[in-house]
Amino acid sequence: MANEFEIGKKIKTIREEKELSQSEVVEKLKEQDINMSRETLSKIENNNRSISAIELKAISDVLDVDIRDFFNKEDSDDLVTFFRKRNFSQNTLEEISKLQDMVKMFINQEKIYKEGKSHEK
Repeated sequence: MANEFEIGKKIKTIREEKELSQSEVVEKLKEQDINMSRETLSKIENNNRSISAIELKAISDVLDVDIRDFFNKEDSDDLVTFFRKRNFSQNTLEEISKLQDMVKMFINQEKIYKEGKSHEK
């Protein structure tokens, strides 16, 4: 599971990719009844304050990302993140996510198959 440093860093990265200031995010959080100061958001992004599940969900909504995106460890291998950075539509990102999940499933099945073959010898 991602530690809080990774979550804060990812919040900051995604916020910057979407060209939102901390103040803009805080204003959008207020619309969701989450009262957070810009300073608090800065502390979260810099790992000086933990984040609650409710705050994380609200931030994921404000940034228009799946909450699970904050827990992916391998961004370089994540196609959804790769395409998000290039501003593809949400529908395209969802389709890419489905394809990525299928590929991961096939890779896992191949590993299981190979492990079974090695035990037969």
